[in-house]
Amino acid sequence: MSVSYTATKDGAALSLRRLSWVWEAVAVILAAACDMIPASMVWLSSVDFEVDPGANRGHNFVCHITVAYSSDLYEKLKGISSQEYFSQIAQLKKNYKDSIEVFSFDMITGKNQMGREVSLRSYTKAKGAFVFAAYTTPGQFKENVGLARHLTIRFLPSKMELHSDISLDDFTSKFKK
Repeated sequence: MSVSYTATKDGAALSLRRLSWVWEAVAVILAAACDMIPASMVWLSSVDFEVDPGANRGHNFVCHITVAYSSDLYEKLKGISSQEYFSQIAQLKKNYKDSIEVFSFDMITGKNQMGREVSLRSYTKAKGAFVFAAYTTPGQFKENVGLARHLTIRFLPSKMELHSDISLDDFTSKFKK
């Protein structure tokens, strides 16, 4: 975008055709502000677990919320299944001892656990977090936590569902005002 002027014979500026320089300035300020905000953060502070009596064929199981504090670990966790995760967790803790935080919860089928606290060592330095469930039934039992402060995790007979306190409607409504 450019600013253009129309001049009179005596050299005085008559008009400003566009105020595009204002938009350019706004874009520069927004870009600078975005550089000050960490690329990713984890805000999770509490979790509700709703465990169906038929979850995991009625067998108790473990659920981990794993926080990655390095990009390398985040990418590794992003690329593995829950079965791979549970077979590698001991080695992951050794290899990434300063970059990993694991919150472990024992799930008893048919028993809900409400308001379980999750207190991260650093919310702003975390690159991301995942929920892993050690189901014996086939399926994908890994989910990204995202930016949620509170999660409700539902363990059903053949799947796991995450419901967060953040919705697209909540997010977009802030821009409509």
